[in-house]
Amino acid sequence: MSEDTPLFAGYANYDDRNESIAQSLRSYARRARAQTQRFFSSRAKHRIILGLILLDVAGILTEIFIALITCELHRQDEAWVTPTQDALAVFALTMSCIFVVELILSVFADGIRFFASWFHQLDAFVILVSFAVDLLQHSIATEIASLIVVLRLWRFVKIVQEFSVEQTEATEALRMRIEELEGQLRDLEAQRQFEE
Repeated sequence: MSEDTPLFAGYANYDDRNESIAQSLRSYARRARAQTQRFFSSRAKHRIILGLILLDVAGILTEIFIALITCELHRQDEAWVTPTQDALAVFALTMSCIFVVELILSVFADGIRFFASWFHQLDAFVILVSFAVDLLQHSIATEIASLIVVLRLWRFVKIVQEFSVEQTEATEALRMRIEELEGQLRDLEAQRQFEE
């Protein structure tokens, strides 16, 4: 190595490569966010969430039904009860995980604006509390689990909101079509008056 060669000559190229990688990652993040926003505003997303909510509510109602049957008929010791309740607990945890992922992706897509709506704030609270209780269900939170059933039935309200969003989108599409047809009608009337 000569006296004229700097000791850290390779770092200039290193910084350029890091900046290039950082720009690529930012570009990828912008594209991913835009695609996530498109999907989360689509009808397909609303239908998927609606289906998941219906499955979750069905699981909750099944848990309640089994708890009532086993308690009222004194069948807690039967062989089918524990595996069924365990399977429903795993199902509830799976559904909670899916809803937490949906919440994270919603926040990623919309940013902090997502929490501007009180409905989204309440839904996020219910999702996170449900998830925490589902994680702790087999330990000290067994008593709290019965309370969370009430909170998880919040999903019924979410179903109404999903229908509302879908109807709003349909109404908006119809309104735009009406405006388009009214414009065409004005153009035809103007053309007819011009021809007369």
